[in-house]
Amino acid sequence: MLPTDDLAPADRRPAVIDTPLGIVGFDVTLGSEALPATPNAVWRLANGSHLHRWQQRGATVDLLLGGIDVPPWDGGAPVPMWAAIWQVRATETVPALTISAEVTDLPADAYGSPDPAECLAAITIENDHFMVSFGGPDTELLAMQAADGRLMPTTWTQHLPTDDTTPDYGVHYPTPHRITWQLPALAPQEAARLCIPTAWSPRDDDRPAAWYAIDLPLDTAYHHLTTGQVDC
Repeated sequence: MLPTDDLAPADRRPAVIDTPLGIVGFDVTLGSEALPATPNAVWRLANGSHLHRWQQRGATVDLLLGGIDVPPWDGGAPVPMWAAIWQVRATETVPALTISAEVTDLPADAYGSPDPAECLAAITIENDHFMVSFGGPDTELLAMQAADGRLMPTTWTQHLPTDDTTPDYGVHYPTPHRITWQLPALAPQEAARLCIPTAWSPRDDDRPAAWYAIDLPLDTAYHHLTTGQVDC
């Protein structure tokens, strides 16, 4: 994902995002093998973002994670926002790939539910004071990205539907607090990239700023994570 020769080593620890309504964490499974919570190596970029790397049998898994400053869509007040960009690059055949994001440690008064839109898979957690949203591409957008061939392998077009009708591959909501991207196999030298933003804002039904903020292209998130100022 990034050359690491000029990056500073950092402490190895699980990659999570602290929000006002819980902790957003991630799970990745390659075939039937789950990634350990702690990566093999972590580097800190000059702007404060972190690159986490897992060296697994058959694949290298990178996570670029950090806070980003993206102007709000409506010109209003900015909201705190983090982006997690996952890259899985196969060195051997990876029979299947699952990436999940889940919020845990919710306050007693917080509740969540799936909150999707066109091309967006999302969950929103809220109480009387805050709302937290996180998500990424829905099944339709995954299929379009595979057809484009830049973020996903073009071989996935035969497996990913253009809607949410398949139980095998695509986006699922196992619980009201968890999104799972169930993805096809990777052949050697193939790579898949997935961006999962998280944002939070004061509770405002007229301006759900956190929800709008997470509809973010991977390229925009990558630009901010590698060149923008990061609030850590």
